[in-house]
Amino acid sequence: MNARLTPFLILALFAVAFVLMQSNQRKFLADEGRLGTREEPARDAVVLSWSSAVDAPMARRFEEAFAEHRDSASLFIIELNSPGGAIAEGKRIVQLLDRMKRTHEVETRVGAGDFCLSMCVPIFLKGDVRIAAPNARFMFHEPSSYDSFTGERTNEPQFERRFVADRFFDRYFENSPMTPAWRAQLESDWVGRDVWKSGEDLWRENSGVLTALSS
Repeated sequence: MNARLTPFLILALFAVAFVLMQSNQRKFLADEGRLGTREEPARDAVVLSWSSAVDAPMARRFEEAFAEHRDSASLFIIELNSPGGAIAEGKRIVQLLDRMKRTHEVETRVGAGDFCLSMCVPIFLKGDVRIAAPNARFMFHEPSSYDSFTGERTNEPQFERRFVADRFFDRYFENSPMTPAWRAQLESDWVGRDVWKSGEDLWRENSGVLTALSS
Protein backbone atom coordinates (compact mmCIF):
# COMPACT_ATOMS: atom_id res chain seq x y z
CA MET A 1 0.00 0.00 0.00
CA ASN A 2 1.25 3.45 -0.87
CA ALA A 3 2.40 5.09 2.37
CA ARG A 4 1.10 8.45 1.17
CA LEU A 5 -2.44 7.07 1.07
CA THR A 6 -2.39 5.86 4.67
CA PRO A 7 -3.25 9.22 6.33
CA PHE A 8 -6.18 9.64 3.94
CA LEU A 9 -7.46 6.15 4.76
CA ILE A 10 -7.21 6.87 8.48
CA LEU A 11 -9.13 10.11 8.03
CA ALA A 12 -11.76 8.32 5.98
CA LEU A 13 -12.20 5.68 8.68
CA PHE A 14 -12.59 8.37 11.34
CA ALA A 15 -15.15 10.13 9.15
CA VAL A 16 -17.18 6.94 8.72
CA ALA A 17 -17.05 6.26 12.47
CA PHE A 18 -18.20 9.82 13.20
CA VAL A 19 -21.14 9.55 10.79
CA LEU A 20 -22.21 6.25 12.33
CA MET A 21 -21.95 7.70 15.82
CA GLN A 22 -24.03 10.73 14.88
CA SER A 23 -26.64 8.55 13.19
CA ASN A 24 -26.89 6.32 16.23
CA GLN A 25 -27.19 9.33 18.54
CA ARG A 26 -29.99 10.83 16.43
CA LYS A 27 -31.81 7.51 16.52
CA PHE A 28 -31.41 7.32 20.30
CA LEU A 29 -32.71 10.84 20.85
CA ALA A 30 -35.48 10.75 18.24
CA ASP A 31 -39.03 10.99 19.52
CA GLU A 32 -40.21 8.12 17.32
CA GLY A 33 -42.00 6.32 20.16
CA ARG A 34 -45.60 7.40 20.63
CA LEU A 35 -47.43 6.67 23.87
CA GLY A 36 -51.20 6.52 23.59
CA THR A 37 -53.10 7.73 26.65
CA ARG A 38 -56.78 7.51 27.50
CA GLU A 39 -58.88 7.59 30.64
CA GLU A 40 -61.34 4.96 31.85
CA PRO A 41 -63.28 6.83 34.56
CA ALA A 42 -65.48 3.83 35.39
CA ARG A 43 -62.39 2.01 36.65
CA ASP A 44 -60.59 5.11 37.96
CA ALA A 45 -57.92 4.15 35.46
CA VAL A 46 -55.54 5.58 32.88
CA VAL A 47 -54.55 3.39 29.93
CA LEU A 48 -51.05 3.76 28.50
CA SER A 49 -50.60 2.06 25.10
CA TRP A 50 -47.16 1.37 23.62
CA SER A 51 -46.85 -0.15 20.11
CA SER A 52 -43.17 0.17 19.34
CA ALA A 53 -39.77 -1.17 20.28
CA VAL A 54 -38.50 -1.04 23.85
CA ASP A 55 -36.23 1.88 23.15
CA ALA A 56 -35.87 5.58 23.88
CA PRO A 57 -37.98 7.57 24.52
CA MET A 58 -40.20 4.88 26.06
CA ALA A 59 -39.14 5.37 29.68
CA ARG A 60 -39.40 9.14 29.39
CA ARG A 61 -42.87 8.93 27.87
CA PHE A 62 -44.10 6.67 30.67
CA GLU A 63 -42.54 8.87 33.36
CA GLU A 64 -44.23 11.96 31.89
CA ALA A 65 -47.61 10.20 31.68
CA PHE A 66 -47.35 8.92 35.24
CA ALA A 67 -46.43 12.37 36.54
CA GLU A 68 -49.41 13.87 34.69
CA HIS A 69 -52.04 11.34 35.78
CA ARG A 70 -50.87 9.94 39.10
CA ASP A 71 -53.24 12.14 41.11
CA SER A 72 -56.29 11.42 38.95
CA ALA A 73 -56.27 7.61 38.85
CA SER A 74 -55.66 4.66 41.14
CA LEU A 75 -55.00 2.16 38.33
CA PHE A 76 -52.62 2.28 35.37
CA ILE A 77 -53.29 -0.15 32.55
CA ILE A 78 -50.27 -0.80 30.32
CA GLU A 79 -51.14 -2.07 26.83
CA LEU A 80 -48.10 -3.58 25.12
CA ASN A 81 -47.43 -4.50 21.49
CA SER A 82 -43.67 -4.63 21.12
CA PRO A 83 -40.91 -6.61 19.40
CA GLY A 84 -38.64 -5.98 22.39
CA GLY A 85 -35.50 -3.91 22.18
CA ALA A 86 -32.86 -2.39 24.42
CA ILE A 87 -32.16 -4.03 27.77
CA ALA A 88 -31.13 -0.70 29.32
CA GLU A 89 -34.40 0.99 28.32
CA GLY A 90 -36.38 -2.01 29.50
CA LYS A 91 -34.62 -1.86 32.85
CA ARG A 92 -35.70 1.78 33.24
CA ILE A 93 -39.32 0.85 32.51
CA VAL A 94 -39.23 -2.04 34.99
CA GLN A 95 -37.84 0.28 37.67
CA LEU A 96 -40.53 2.86 36.90
CA LEU A 97 -43.31 0.26 37.20
CA ASP A 98 -41.89 -0.81 40.56
CA ARG A 99 -42.16 2.80 41.72
CA MET A 100 -45.69 3.12 40.32
CA LYS A 101 -46.79 0.00 42.22
CA ARG A 102 -45.90 1.60 45.55
CA THR A 103 -48.91 3.91 45.19
CA HIS A 104 -51.02 2.56 42.32
CA GLU A 105 -52.25 -0.73 40.92
CA VAL A 106 -50.63 -1.68 37.60
CA GLU A 107 -52.28 -3.95 35.05
CA THR A 108 -50.50 -5.17 31.91
CA ARG A 109 -52.22 -6.38 28.74
CA VAL A 110 -51.32 -7.82 25.34
CA GLY A 111 -54.25 -7.66 22.96
CA ALA A 112 -55.56 -9.92 20.21
CA GLY A 113 -52.91 -10.55 17.58
CA ASP A 114 -50.37 -8.38 19.39
CA PHE A 115 -46.84 -9.29 20.38
CA CYS A 116 -44.74 -9.09 23.52
CA LEU A 117 -41.28 -10.30 22.60
CA SER A 118 -37.91 -10.41 24.31
CA MET A 119 -37.43 -7.38 26.62
CA CYS A 120 -41.17 -6.69 26.52
CA VAL A 121 -41.77 -9.78 28.67
CA PRO A 122 -40.09 -8.48 31.88
CA ILE A 123 -42.19 -5.32 31.52
CA PHE A 124 -45.39 -7.36 31.13
CA LEU A 125 -44.51 -9.45 34.19
CA LYS A 126 -44.55 -6.34 36.38
CA GLY A 127 -48.35 -6.10 36.24
CA ASP A 128 -50.26 -6.93 39.41
CA VAL A 129 -52.86 -8.17 36.93
CA ARG A 130 -51.56 -9.62 33.63
CA ILE A 131 -54.03 -10.25 30.82
CA ALA A 132 -53.46 -11.46 27.26
CA ALA A 133 -55.63 -12.57 24.37
CA PRO A 134 -55.50 -16.26 23.45
CA ASN A 135 -53.78 -15.40 20.16
CA ALA A 136 -51.36 -12.85 21.64
CA ARG A 137 -47.77 -13.90 20.97
CA PHE A 138 -44.93 -13.96 23.48
CA MET A 139 -41.28 -14.77 22.81
CA PHE A 140 -38.55 -15.55 25.32
CA HIS A 141 -34.88 -15.68 24.36
CA GLU A 142 -31.44 -15.13 25.76
CA PRO A 143 -30.35 -11.48 25.54
CA SER A 144 -28.13 -10.40 22.65
CA SER A 145 -25.51 -7.65 22.50
CA TYR A 146 -25.34 -5.11 19.70
CA ASP A 147 -22.59 -2.77 18.55
CA SER A 148 -23.40 0.75 19.75
CA PHE A 149 -22.21 2.32 16.48
CA THR A 150 -23.48 -0.05 13.79
CA GLY A 151 -26.44 -1.63 15.57
CA GLU A 152 -25.24 -5.05 14.40
CA ARG A 153 -25.31 -8.09 16.64
CA THR A 154 -21.95 -8.95 18.18
CA ASN A 155 -20.53 -12.43 18.74
CA GLU A 156 -19.28 -12.74 22.31
CA PRO A 157 -17.50 -15.83 23.65
CA GLN A 158 -19.80 -18.59 24.86
CA PHE A 159 -18.95 -18.09 28.54
CA GLU A 160 -19.77 -14.38 28.23
CA ARG A 161 -23.15 -15.06 26.61
CA ARG A 162 -23.94 -17.61 29.31
CA PHE A 163 -23.07 -15.12 32.06
CA VAL A 164 -25.25 -12.39 30.53
CA ALA A 165 -28.16 -14.80 29.99
CA ASP A 166 -27.97 -16.13 33.55
CA ARG A 167 -27.87 -12.62 34.98
CA PHE A 168 -30.88 -11.59 32.86
CA PHE A 169 -32.83 -14.66 33.94
CA ASP A 170 -32.04 -14.09 37.62
CA ARG A 171 -32.98 -10.41 37.47
CA TYR A 172 -36.25 -10.64 35.56
CA PHE A 173 -37.59 -14.19 35.85
CA GLU A 174 -36.27 -15.79 39.04
CA ASN A 175 -38.42 -13.68 41.36
CA SER A 176 -41.22 -13.15 38.87
CA PRO A 177 -44.79 -14.52 39.10
CA MET A 178 -43.79 -17.48 36.88
CA THR A 179 -44.58 -20.82 38.47
CA PRO A 180 -41.33 -22.52 39.56
CA ALA A 181 -41.72 -25.64 37.39
CA TRP A 182 -42.58 -23.64 34.26
CA ARG A 183 -39.70 -21.23 34.92
CA ALA A 184 -37.26 -24.12 35.27
CA GLN A 185 -38.43 -25.57 31.95
CA LEU A 186 -38.04 -22.17 30.27
CA GLU A 187 -34.49 -21.85 31.59
CA SER A 188 -33.68 -25.15 29.88
CA ASP A 189 -35.63 -24.51 26.68
CA TRP A 190 -34.41 -21.02 25.84
CA VAL A 191 -30.69 -21.89 25.58
CA GLY A 192 -29.64 -20.95 22.06
CA ARG A 193 -33.15 -20.54 20.66
CA ASP A 194 -36.35 -18.50 20.71
CA VAL A 195 -39.25 -19.85 22.75
CA TRP A 196 -42.63 -18.79 21.32
CA LYS A 197 -45.87 -19.03 23.28
CA SER A 198 -49.38 -17.84 22.63
CA GLY A 199 -51.50 -16.38 25.39
CA GLU A 200 -53.48 -19.60 25.33
CA ASP A 201 -50.27 -21.66 25.69
CA LEU A 202 -49.20 -19.66 28.72
CA TRP A 203 -52.60 -20.06 30.35
CA ARG A 204 -52.95 -23.76 29.58
CA GLU A 205 -49.41 -24.51 30.80
CA ASN A 206 -50.08 -22.76 34.13
CA SER A 207 -47.00 -20.60 33.52
CA GLY A 208 -47.91 -17.88 36.00
CA VAL A 209 -47.14 -15.31 33.30
CA LEU A 210 -50.86 -14.50 33.02
CA THR A 211 -53.47 -13.94 35.67
CA ALA A 212 -56.26 -14.15 33.08
CA LEU A 213 -57.07 -14.67 29.41
CA SER A 214 -59.13 -11.98 27.72
CA SER A 215 -62.22 -13.06 25.81
